Amino acid sequence: MDTYPPEFVIHLQPTLIVTGLTSLDNASDSSHQDQKAFNDSPPPPPPRPSAQGSSTSALEFQKSTLLQAMLSRNNVSYWDNTKGLAGSLFYVIPEQRSYVLPPTRKFLQQTGQQHLLPSLSPTSSSSPLYPDGLISPVFVKRHREQIPSVFIAIVDLWDRESTGADGEHQRNFSDKGPLGVIDPMEREHDIVLAQELLERRKAAQERSVKFATVILLQRSHMEDPAIEDRLNFVRKSAGLDNKNSFYVLPPSTAPEINDFAVNLQRSQYEGSMNYYKEQVKRHKKKKSNLPATSASVRPVQQQNAGVQQSALQHQGLSVQGWMLRYEFKMGMFSECKQDIDNAVKHYESAYGLLIDMFAVTSTITPGAQGLQARTRRWAEAKVLADCLCLKICKFHLYLDAPSTALFHFRRHLLVFKAFSESWRMGDDSFEYWAWLGKQYRVFGDLLDIGTKSGFKLPVPTPGSIVYGSFAGMTEGSKDLNKFSGIGINPMLVLQHAGFFYHQAANCSVQRRLHFEMAEEAFPDSTVAPTPSASRPYPPSLQSMNAERGIDHLALTIELLTKSYEQFKRHKSGRMTLFLASEIAGTYYTAGKFEMALKFFERIGKTYRKEGWNLILTSILKWSIQCAKELGHWENVVEYLFEMMSPDMPSTEAKRQSIFDELVSILYTDIHPANSVTHSPLILSMPYINSFVFCTVQFQHRQAFVSSASKFQVQLSTFNGSGALPQPFRISFVQVEFSDPSLNHRFEDLRPYSQAEEKNETQSLENTKAISMKDRTGRTIEWNDCSKCELDATGSSPDSESVEGESRSQSIWKSDVRLDIHPFETKVLEGVIMPKKEQTVKVVKVVLGIVTDHWNVALEFPSLESLHELDLSGLQTQQQQLPNQDAPPRRKWLDVIEDSTKLVFRNLDKGVRQPTELRVVPRESKVEIKTLFKSPAYLDEYFPVVIRVKNGETCPVQMEMDVDLQPIDATIESLDSILLDPYKMANTLASSKNHHASQSLRGIKLACRHSSSDSEDTAQGIPVGKWAEQTVFIRALEIPTPRTIVCKVRYEISTGTDGQNVEKRTLTEKLHSFRVLFIPPFDAEVDYVPQSNVSTDKGTTGDLVPILEPNNVDPALGSVLIPALTHKEQYLMSTRVNNEGPWPVQVKEVKLVIGSAMDALLDMETMVAGMTKDPSSMEPVVHTLARSHSISRARERKRMLHESGVHVDVVDENVEPTGVQSNGIQEWRSGNLVTFNHLIEVVAADLELAPEQIEVGFLHVKWRRFEENSAENNIPFTETNVPLQPLSLPKAEVFMTVVLPNYAQVNQPFTARYTIHNPTGRMHELAMTVEPTEGMVYAGTMQTTVKILPYASHAIQMNCYPLNAGLVRLPRLKLVVNKRKPVGRRANLKGHQQQAQAPGQGQGQGQGVQGDVIVKVKGARTASRSGSSESVVIFVKPEAGTIE
Repeated sequence: MDTYPPEFVIHLQPTLIVTGLTSLDNASDSSHQDQKAFNDSPPPPPPRPSAQGSSTSALEFQKSTLLQAMLSRNNVSYWDNTKGLAGSLFYVIPEQRSYVLPPTRKFLQQTGQQHLLPSLSPTSSSSPLYPDGLISPVFVKRHREQIPSVFIAIVDLWDRESTGADGEHQRNFSDKGPLGVIDPMEREHDIVLAQELLERRKAAQERSVKFATVILLQRSHMEDPAIEDRLNFVRKSAGLDNKNSFYVLPPSTAPEINDFAVNLQRSQYEGSMNYYKEQVKRHKKKKSNLPATSASVRPVQQQNAGVQQSALQHQGLSVQGWMLRYEFKMGMFSECKQDIDNAVKHYESAYGLLIDMFAVTSTITPGAQGLQARTRRWAEAKVLADCLCLKICKFHLYLDAPSTALFHFRRHLLVFKAFSESWRMGDDSFEYWAWLGKQYRVFGDLLDIGTKSGFKLPVPTPGSIVYGSFAGMTEGSKDLNKFSGIGINPMLVLQHAGFFYHQAANCSVQRRLHFEMAEEAFPDSTVAPTPSASRPYPPSLQSMNAERGIDHLALTIELLTKSYEQFKRHKSGRMTLFLASEIAGTYYTAGKFEMALKFFERIGKTYRKEGWNLILTSILKWSIQCAKELGHWENVVEYLFEMMSPDMPSTEAKRQSIFDELVSILYTDIHPANSVTHSPLILSMPYINSFVFCTVQFQHRQAFVSSASKFQVQLSTFNGSGALPQPFRISFVQVEFSDPSLNHRFEDLRPYSQAEEKNETQSLENTKAISMKDRTGRTIEWNDCSKCELDATGSSPDSESVEGESRSQSIWKSDVRLDIHPFETKVLEGVIMPKKEQTVKVVKVVLGIVTDHWNVALEFPSLESLHELDLSGLQTQQQQLPNQDAPPRRKWLDVIEDSTKLVFRNLDKGVRQPTELRVVPRESKVEIKTLFKSPAYLDEYFPVVIRVKNGETCPVQMEMDVDLQPIDATIESLDSILLDPYKMANTLASSKNHHASQSLRGIKLACRHSSSDSEDTAQGIPVGKWAEQTVFIRALEIPTPRTIVCKVRYEISTGTDGQNVEKRTLTEKLHSFRVLFIPPFDAEVDYVPQSNVSTDKGTTGDLVPILEPNNVDPALGSVLIPALTHKEQYLMSTRVNNEGPWPVQVKEVKLVIGSAMDALLDMETMVAGMTKDPSSMEPVVHTLARSHSISRARERKRMLHESGVHVDVVDENVEPTGVQSNGIQEWRSGNLVTFNHLIEVVAADLELAPEQIEVGFLHVKWRRFEENSAENNIPFTETNVPLQPLSLPKAEVFMTVVLPNYAQVNQPFTARYTIHNPTGRMHELAMTVEPTEGMVYAGTMQTTVKILPYASHAIQMNCYPLNAGLVRLPRLKLVVNKRKPVGRRANLKGHQQQAQAPGQGQGQGQGVQGDVIVKVKGARTASRSGSSESVVIFVKPEAGTIE
């Protein structure tokens, strides 16, 4: 759109001029220049003093914010479909305060200053349109930028403070009502301001322009009580309306000013519309005053037509021209008014009048001549016609009539095409194509701008196209509506901008071609073209020189790029590819080969993927030319390979030239491409069309380890129009597998020669080839490549691989002839022998061409590899030959024995050929059994017999591995599996380094009852015989099932190869079983306190315990304080039960406690410190296993030493019942054996001692026993049976009593009670004696006793028995009055009885006040009243004794 005057194409809006917001420097230059012509106008008021201080800064901020708010809604664009108040209201032009409106023509005539205002009328000799011009863009610019519809003057009231006056000039006024005195200086300035506004209002009124003023107030004005009077005075003096012409803006914030600006424009919008409405009426009246159009051709006879008629005769413009001017002006003012309907109506009328003026003879003005071609007025009218057409189309789009807009556009093209032919500027001239391309481009720009602004292209449906009535529409055009109910006329469907950009690009191409023809005819740029027989109407010299400065190719690329972006935005994939190809072709024509090659490669991918080979062939030809120009010979080779494909349509001669060029590049030294050695070139064939089809398959889908598996590589070519012109030789065929050690490389090491005969009879050493023809004439060639040699260097004569990397792994090589002939299927058969269990996949097949200058690799990845790379959408090479229709079975080329006949055999079903080989171990025919008696005991050497039977057809030598699976892989297992249990037992006994092993490797299996193990092992196990091996499993700690896995492996012969070398395959068989392990013993312990419990009195006798001296305990190795030390003996009764179903032999049972356990720990620490080897601790680990691990024993020792508790055996002579000292005892299942031990517990401080302590464990040395069984010959093992912990007494006040052995009826005796206080607190005890039957007590019945910390108090009670037998003593009840602590150890159940103390409330402080009954320890007691206990004594009768 930039090629046309912007005044004719932009969207017009109402114009608003605002003054007083900018200084003279910031005013627009155009406004400043326009005012120079009006120096005789009334001068503006003198400049006022500049503002200062804070008031000045606030006022400037207010002005700048208001100016920004007024200009923020300006929208100068080609498209504005918003109507009325919904969009931008005005086009705002800021001017300085001294700006005045241009004077009217009437005023200039009255003052004789007509020369000061440039006239745009054709009647004025100074006008650029004189004498017959139509309309000038300056007219639109004047009404858009100089003559507004609304004029707003921004002024501010004078304020004394803003002038910086001194205090002596303070204002004097009285605010007492209307009789107050007004400051004369303020009144003087207000009068000047009112006079200024009055003059501006009158000037605006003369032009019918709406005038308004805005007065800006300052902060000081807000405190002035006379401000209202001043504002009213100014308004009334200037004659302004208070509602729509006079506004006051007090000091405000930015958001408030923005709102004020919006409301100000909205209030003036109606006045603006009235202004343009009057303008339309005025020009309509002028048009109605024009004479009839027929009078314009006879101006001489019409002398009485008045002044206006004489003026028309003088200026020479026809009446039709004046009608055109008035219609255009009415359309322009309607557009400014935003009245689109009337605007399009007036523009259409103007367009029809203008089109008639281009005709040779006018139909509106009979006899009038049309505009002369190639004149100035003709060019101006042509530009005006294009702009009017663009306006009309845009307004129809505004009115949601796209089909009508398109119809007008096409009508405009058709009309001017006819005119161009009459002007001798038809479609054979570059001027026509330049004009046509401009029309398409401008219309495309209009649609592009509209769609970006929210216009939506219509979806065409039958009957949706509606036509409007147009001035000058031919009658025949109405026939287009005949078929509206049948379908859609594509010529009347409005498409997106990309379509029109593409049409413009096509016109640019034609423009360039016709200009080149004209350039050839008229090459001289200084001589005007002269008519000739071939060109009777040549172009002008000016147009030729202007055309020479245009870059036609750049213009075409720009238009095609715009069209490409539009079609891509609308997701038109096919069209974008077509445009990309045209862009590439244009780049090629322009000599930009690199850009052209990029576009060709981009579009070639899609056409190749979708199989548009005809188009792809053309693209490849252009790509080859671009690559040659750039010197990219690698690309040339790639494109030539693809051009050789049978899918590329081409003639035989062209295919031969392609083949010769490819061979010349690859194999000759004289070609320009071979001046240097090229880097390795890799071509991935799934991305391009291949001239040879390569497939690979295995004969079977599954094979055994170390067995031979055949594979075939098939290379096929076509016949007919797509056949190779001549045989083509490749250097090698390399098959790469997922296992690099199986890679094969078939090489042709012969030198290349084009003169070499096809039927060469020379044979190769390791390759056998058979060739034949099938019924269709296709040559089938089979090559036996099974005899390969292993190349450890892994490289061909060229040391670098096709990938450019040195190959370090080995590869199997064989020599073979690799000439690819037309209409031939070449089969290469090889053999692989995997050495391990895996899935062998064909990764790719590489066809290589290696010459002195080239190293080219044609890669054919397998289909599975493509899927793994997520390239399944690409074109794969699983294509069948033309004469084969997707066979339901895959075919394998086989050779009939002792014959040269080749046969394709049908193998397993499936369309795709398998490229995977599953390698599995050979199915073993041996049988494995296990013999054992479950469940097994923990800690024992559990025998398991493993029997293996040879089910093969020949003797084999077998080895066996046995693995004991761990229970939890995250925890180190102490279990072990072994062959010799005595060796293990001796190792543990000798405390040598030993580590538990969970696996046995390489056990040689021998036949049962063999006379010689070595002889049997060498010969192997005979067919059908059993081999037997016994293993022992020792599980520790955790009673749960264990899993054992045994694997038997052996090698067996699978035949011989071609060189009579025996082939053997490794066969394995796994067998797993589970064994349940349970604990062998379970123990229950009862701890009975003995009567000799006492505190350690030391050696001082009668001293108070707290005063006794300290002593050293030899067992603990620490100092004992007698007052804190507590000793107590327990009778430990241990009942051991044989839980399992099997009898056992017990050799030794020992209680390990105290010093024995500490000795084990000390030994463990010593061994570890000496050897610094964790494996040296194994004996100790086994000693403490299951019941006491190392960490648990260490924790027990640390805890006991910290708390000062020591446990020891007092009486070691106590023997368990039923066990002899030196004999072996047999324990049957369910037997219960009891062991009694007397132990002593010494606590250095009972308050610091734990609640429970572990006494130790029961160490049992045993083995499983079965009568008349060979399994009894196993060593004894050791098990540590855990024991229940011992609960220690609580540190509290207690009593002991000393009684005679017996008493006698009627004989008094003394009971001595001792109260012990082992705590660190003093206690006050309430003692009460309760009488009992059969016993008389004489003494105090109730008293109070105080006992010091760590002290004791003795009480003697004299009793007199009355009855014989067990008699209860009078109950001595001691109650401890104390505060119950919070947070102490849990009380022992059954040892306390709490009661609420009399007279005490609920808990105050940290506990509650209660009574604790002191218990008697170490005496015989009897239950009383359910919960209470009393001390009893045996009383003899009065006469006689009881034995």
